[in-house]
Amino acid sequence: MKLIKSIKSHNEKAWCLSQHQTLPLLATASTDKTSIIYKLSAASDFPVIAKLEDSHKRSVRAVQFKPPLGGESEPVSDILDLPALACGSFDSTISIWGIEEPDELRELDGEDEQDIQKIHKTLLTSPKSEWSLMALIEGHESEIKSVAWNYQGNLLASCSRDKTIWIWETDPETLEEFDCIAVLNDHSQDIKHVTWHPTQNLLASSSYDDTVRLYKQDEDDDEWACVGILNGHDGTVWCSSFEHSSSPGSSEEKVRLVSASDDKTVRIWSSTSKEEGTTNSEKLPSSLKSQPKEMVWEEETVLPIAHDYPVYSVSWSKTSGRIASVGSDGNIVVYKEDGMKDWIIEDKMSYAHGVFEVNCVIWCLLEDGEEALATAGDDGSVNLWRL
Repeated sequence: MKLIKSIKSHNEKAWCLSQHQTLPLLATASTDKTSIIYKLSAASDFPVIAKLEDSHKRSVRAVQFKPPLGGESEPVSDILDLPALACGSFDSTISIWGIEEPDELRELDGEDEQDIQKIHKTLLTSPKSEWSLMALIEGHESEIKSVAWNYQGNLLASCSRDKTIWIWETDPETLEEFDCIAVLNDHSQDIKHVTWHPTQNLLASSSYDDTVRLYKQDEDDDEWACVGILNGHDGTVWCSSFEHSSSPGSSEEKVRLVSASDDKTVRIWSSTSKEEGTTNSEKLPSSLKSQPKEMVWEEETVLPIAHDYPVYSVSWSKTSGRIASVGSDGNIVVYKEDGMKDWIIEDKMSYAHGVFEVNCVIWCLLEDGEEALATAGDDGSVNLWRL
């Protein structure tokens, strides 16, 4: 593992990272109440595109870019898709930031579509691009720990120290209004993280109660309910990440999820795509009257132990199928699947942020298409790594 660049992005802790799915943009979240957007340029200089500030009174704990209109597999090409970012804060609010359409794009009617796309990409990743606050969402009663968009960009999930998950619905083209369509309160403790499946409206939540829960919407009455509980960790589950269906070795018939915990382990769970069970399981308490059928999950494997302290973040690569984890011991660990249900440690970096804890890791693609790792630490830095 080789360090490409260390960016001293914040004066206080850097908590979270997100990359835009189609643009070389990387966003950060920090205790200093700001989010910074960088360009993952091929020149490795990673210039600042925008600094988003003055919208939150406390730490910005979570960030995530909205996916392309129509989803990654079927993007809408006849509508100008402008990037947007959701930021969740300890002040219990979510800010939605968007980029205004550059004047140059309004003047391109009638031009060749490929030329428009090139100009579009150049302008939207330029430091001259103008980001502005589009919406401020309120509802949670305590600190927001994580935010996540579904693959279509019309649903935003948020979780909080108040032990609830809120699901907000919006028009992904305008992002002007966010209506709460569900409040899920199945966890008994602080909820640390939420993430959506990359191609399904299946939501996973990780909690201080040592479990991961899975949620789906009932097709008949549109109610949301818990359809699975992953028990096995002996400590707080800090984060989880779905396998992407297009990653090497993945199966369309099986859903897999990796989770990271206070118990120093990283575990992989799997479920067949077919739902089983009944809607009245006593194992799945919920305030909702109607529940879709349970998904049957099993613990597939525990990855080789490589962390000495709690594991805070885990990420499953769409491109290579590798898994990366980081934690309070300052280590970055990369795992590679080696045969059926057999995983090995491919690489390990100690003191990735010096003596500081590492809070987040994500796989990302640089502007030249090369896969890299990005990490955020208590030192306020964002580090980019090449394998």
